[in-house]
Amino acid sequence: MINYGILLGEFFEWNIKRFTNPFVISGLVVIFLGVLLLVFSNKLAYKITLKLKDSDDKKLANVGIVIKVIAFVVVLIGALLAVLFVD
Repeated sequence: MINYGILLGEFFEWNIKRFTNPFVISGLVVIFLGVLLLVFSNKLAYKITLKLKDSDDKKLANVGIVIKVIAFVVVLIGALLAVLFVD
């Protein structure tokens, strides 16, 4: 019988040695910046939309979606940095 808890724990083994790797540290910082971008995405979308010439609700929604997609990509890049480049 396969113990999936131990198998999953070995696959995602995190210890203090892993946090000394510069890629993991930079990945966690990038994840944090992406989450901050996601938190403030509505405020950013509102400020960007106000600077547009003909701003309406549809443009606000489109700008908000674009900022949320950019935040998702930033978080994904940070997660890949934190996981893939490990000794």
